[in-house]
Amino acid sequence: MADMTSPSAADLASTPYIDSDHLSIVAVVEAVTADARDDRERAVRLHDFVRDEIRFGWAPAFYDQKASDVLRAGIGFCNTKSTLFLALLRAAGIPARQRFVDIDTRILDGLVNPGTPYVDHSYSEVWLDGRWLRVDSYILDRPLADAARTRLVAEGRVIGYGAHRDGVSIWDGASDAFSQFVDNGAWPALGRNDHGVFADVGAFYASGRGVNKLNVFLRLGFGFFSRAANDRIAAIRDSDVTGSSR
Repeated sequence: MADMTSPSAADLASTPYIDSDHLSIVAVVEAVTADARDDRERAVRLHDFVRDEIRFGWAPAFYDQKASDVLRAGIGFCNTKSTLFLALLRAAGIPARQRFVDIDTRILDGLVNPGTPYVDHSYSEVWLDGRWLRVDSYILDRPLADAARTRLVAEGRVIGYGAHRDGVSIWDGASDAFSQFVDNGAWPALGRNDHGVFADVGAFYASGRGVNKLNVFLRLGFGFFSRAANDRIAAIRDSDVTGSSR
C-alpha cells in the first residue's frame, strides 16, 4: 500500500548529517537546477548529479560523513549518497526522507565480504506530485551499473557487483526506481527488515537497529578495507562484456 503520509517540517530540515544549508550544497543546487521548470525536473537533475558525479565506493570514514563531506570526497555508497541526495533535495525545497532497510550481502559479491548475511541499506523517499516516490537508482554511477548488470546477465546471476540484474539507473521523477533494492521476487528475501524512516544515518545507528555500526576496530581498519574494495570496483567499472579489463 502506498504511503500517504504528508511531509512534515522535518522532511525539509537540516540535520547533523543532512547539512542542506551548507554553502557547497546550496551552490550545487543553484548550478544544477538553475533553469529547471518544476520540482520534478529539479529532483531528476539532482538525482543524476549524485549518480554521475559521486562514483560508487567507500571513503575511509564509511557512513560517518555529512552530505558536504560526501560531496567533497566524490565517492559514496547507499547511506552516504542518500545523505547527499536528501541534502540537495531539501536545499531545493523538495521534501525528502531517508528509509533504512537491510539487504542481502550477496549483492556485494565480487566487491567485498562484510561478514554478515545482511548489510544496512538506505534509500530516499521523495515527495513529488502529492506522493512519496522511493528511489535508490542514484547509488551506482552509470559506468559501474552498466558493467555490473552486463556481467550478471552473462553469468546468469541476479545480484552481485553491487547491482541487481533488474535494477535501473534512470529516474523519471514520476515512479519508484531502484538499482539495488529491487525487491521484485527475482531474489527471494532480498530484504529482511524495514527499519523505517530516521532523521539521518546517525539517528539510525544511535537507535541500535543497524548491523554495520562503526566501532573502534572498524574505524582503524576501514581505510585498508575501502581501498581494496574500491580497486575491485574500478576493475568492474572498466571491464567489458566478457569481464576482461580494457
